Amino acid sequence: KWVDRQAAATAAASGSKNGGTHERAVDTLTGENFDPGSIPSLTQIIPAYNEVVIPDTDFLKAGADPEDARNGSPDDQPGLGDLTVPPKGDGVNTNLAFLISQFPDEWVFLAQRLYEEGYTDKDSSKDLYQDFLKNKLPNLRAEEIIIEIRMWAALRMQSVAKTVIGALQYARALAALPKIKQHYVQFPDKRVGEDHVEVILAHQTYGHPDGSAKNDEAVRLLLERYADEPLFLVFDLKAGTAPTLWTKVESFLMMRGGYAQGAFKQASVKCKWDKARRDLRIIDVLPRMFPLRLGQGDFKTQGKACNQLNGLRFASGHYVQ
Repeated sequence: KWVDRQAAATAAASGSKNGGTHERAVDTLTGENFDPGSIPSLTQIIPAYNEVVIPDTDFLKAGADPEDARNGSPDDQPGLGDLTVPPKGDGVNTNLAFLISQFPDEWVFLAQRLYEEGYTDKDSSKDLYQDFLKNKLPNLRAEEIIIEIRMWAALRMQSVAKTVIGALQYARALAALPKIKQHYVQFPDKRVGEDHVEVILAHQTYGHPDGSAKNDEAVRLLLERYADEPLFLVFDLKAGTAPTLWTKVESFLMMRGGYAQGAFKQASVKCKWDKARRDLRIIDVLPRMFPLRLGQGDFKTQGKACNQLNGLRFASGHYVQ
């Protein structure tokens, strides 16, 4: 009704005599004759550097020692005028305990859910915290419980995972529409919503020596967890930084592009999670002659802008966010 009123108002303002061009059966998302092809495709790019993707267990257990409340030194040689890194915690509570203090009811709900789904043998939220802290979680499902706790924390702090999951909600909203569901029944190899929206995590340091192995693991975990949704990873790679990844890139180029081995030393890579192999699957590669950041030493092009452009080059949507 709101759409009808807006169409009528627009028509009246323009002097149209037909009462507006809006047709409910065709133009509303739930209309009987609505065409999914009329929805313009959207690419959402989320650039990331070395920010926390999903907090690891070390971070969640840290923060309670008085020393954790002090600013640290990035080179472990504190001195006057040195750069500092943020404190590890408040010096009183572990980082997980602090998050629980901000969301106590939701921690109780997590403990109850893990119990009801068979992860744990008790629904006590206090026991869940203590067992996590003291490494006393049930042996058979300890790894799964830790992942659930890490994801719970990621959604209640500033994290890349929280941003990515938020962006995926648009795809989920589209996937709930009847006509969208009918459309993708014809394409069983595609994830629902994949033709209409893609979320690209453009990670500047994935697979790089300057990056973090923990963050790389967290990126893979995030991709695996949301493998059924239109989530993609884009990163920059050069020969010699990550041998296994580079071998995959070269194999892809030789098979799809007809390039000889060693023809390129730089590449931009787009991939998604392969559920069958439980690993990244390369879906597109842009071979390059030059590094992502041009220049030398302190005189290089800005990394953040380069990373955003890296993601933009793989955008397939009519609109970009």
